[in-house]
Amino acid sequence: MSSLIHIDNAAPKAKSGRKLKTMLLFPPEWVPTAPYLALPSLTAVLREHGHEVVQRDINIEMYELFFSDTFLIWVNARMVQQLKALEAKEPREGLSDKEIDQKACLEEALAFDVMELAANAEEAKRINRSDDFYEADKLEWALNVFRDVMRYISAAYFPASLVYYPMESNLGYRPGVSKEVLTCLDDEQVNVYRDVCRQLVLSAVAKERPDVVGVSIGTKMQMIAGFTFCKMIKEAFPDIHVTVGGNVITRLQEDLAKQEPFFSSVFDSAIMYEGEHALLWLLEALVGDRTWQSLPNLMYREHGHVRINSEIYTEKTTALPLPDFQGLPLDSYFVPTRILPYLATRGCYWGRCTFCDHGQGYFDQYRGKPAQDVVREVKALKERYQADHFLFADESYPPALFKKVSQLLVEEQVGIKWTTLIRFEETLQDPETWRLAAESGCKTLYYGMESANERVLELMDKHARKSVIENNLREAAKAGIWNHVMAFYGFPGETREEAEDTRQFLIDNKTEIHSVELFYFVAYRHTPMVRNPDKFGITIQKQDEYDMPLDYYYTLNEPGGLNCLDAMQLCEEFYQNDFEPWAVRINAREQIFLYISRFGTNRLPQIYATRHSPADAAPDTVAGLITWPVAKVDPEGGKEGEPGMARVVSHSTTS
Repeated sequence: MSSLIHIDNAAPKAKSGRKLKTMLLFPPEWVPTAPYLALPSLTAVLREHGHEVVQRDINIEMYELFFSDTFLIWVNARMVQQLKALEAKEPREGLSDKEIDQKACLEEALAFDVMELAANAEEAKRINRSDDFYEADKLEWALNVFRDVMRYISAAYFPASLVYYPMESNLGYRPGVSKEVLTCLDDEQVNVYRDVCRQLVLSAVAKERPDVVGVSIGTKMQMIAGFTFCKMIKEAFPDIHVTVGGNVITRLQEDLAKQEPFFSSVFDSAIMYEGEHALLWLLEALVGDRTWQSLPNLMYREHGHVRINSEIYTEKTTALPLPDFQGLPLDSYFVPTRILPYLATRGCYWGRCTFCDHGQGYFDQYRGKPAQDVVREVKALKERYQADHFLFADESYPPALFKKVSQLLVEEQVGIKWTTLIRFEETLQDPETWRLAAESGCKTLYYGMESANERVLELMDKHARKSVIENNLREAAKAGIWNHVMAFYGFPGETREEAEDTRQFLIDNKTEIHSVELFYFVAYRHTPMVRNPDKFGITIQKQDEYDMPLDYYYTLNEPGGLNCLDAMQLCEEFYQNDFEPWAVRINAREQIFLYISRFGTNRLPQIYATRHSPADAAPDTVAGLITWPVAKVDPEGGKEGEPGMARVVSHSTTS
């Protein structure tokens, strides 16, 4: 059993005082609209203690590279070489079915004018970073250009499917199978991140010559890229200590501890849970000022075995320095104004939802800052970085803090625009609460409704009443706030009739619900449900080859409820039959947030799709779009056409 420790008695104080140079990397894939908070939070603590830090957002650098003539010409040459090799092989020994498909894909891609595509990409970047962003037709065209560029690049890495947004790129390897992950890291054909590493990462490491490289892997979509960078850095610079951290590393700690090859060939150490002081103490251990066995939150290789230190350290939120964004390319993101993330709390104040594992990234319970500190720090960030748009990245904004922060922002005339995730709460029914929130700059809110059936909500331990949900949505909408509602089908025990309640609720309240995400239930590994499957009437079906799973397939113990396939089908039917009122053309959360901030209303008919408007409407001076087929696989390696849910409005940008 891990023990909780405090900073004062974690280990002896540093003796030598020697400082190390650290390079922190944020790998693809993530939405390229704002910096992610992990690197600035780590950087602030290291710099506060005198360490030199270079932080690089390789995610935005990658998209800047992809949407450039230099890279697209290079991709074109790669495709020409591949096609020549296939054409030479075909008369000699014939082609396999996969090679025939690859040849057809390459021929269709190479038929397009790469210079025209590159010119379109440059124009699309300009649109995203200028006031043209706020003309919906132009922005939609630009986003479709980005998607076309990704399809073009995909052909060079066949059968990989590289996607701009939502973040669903797939290299054909299953991230839950360690053997496939390790194989993918060396695959020159499909692993585009090897070329990204050569062109962006290795040159930066060679220039900066850091003592330590830290890679933050917050989502499953970043695993392959992050591990690829780590391995290639270790191979090119064996004297550099490579460490990884982030939410995914914490969730996979039990599995990684059994995977010695990761520690011998991919990285040297891994930091679990919160990393600010854990990384600081790792640097001090590297210069001999602390013992490795005393370091909290750490996994590392010792005498051929992976060791997990038992001590866990949780950060004191009120003692942490202001996030340090210095060095990040704040004007390079694909938005016309700076947006900064800010975190007032750690963990979820509710923390009871039986389907949720977000809190797995934190060892301790919910902690937060006083409202006065929140507003003081937001004001400091606004002034320091000339930014007045903020993503409050909390897992769920506590109602008392929501009200108090709104009040202080108004009283102190801070003048920001902000957005966050929030629960439906009985304590938020007063219209004055919503009026004040809107006056303080709250523009968009993201609600985890999950279900509109109260019996199912009780099973989930959400304890939200339908009347409260309706009230919160109505009052927020009246105040001018954009309401985004997230729900899912198939919670174990939910019947088809109860799922219909959710569908009907969305339709009945569409005037107060401005955008929707509908999913199907997934049994995430670290949830109360998976830990106690019998209590929820399910059987977890584990597969031996999946030795790094983040979720499980499950079956129902009793008939009558929706199973996995039922939930997937209902979800597909919703998007096919009922989604039209919410189909938006501009669908990243930050994009909608900026539109509301600019136009001052949650009634934005120009951003919704219509049956009769062409999806490829382009500015007068720019050519149209391209569409050619590329191979597609689902995230677990399945074939195209299997049940899945690809049509979502937007993805969370919280850490």
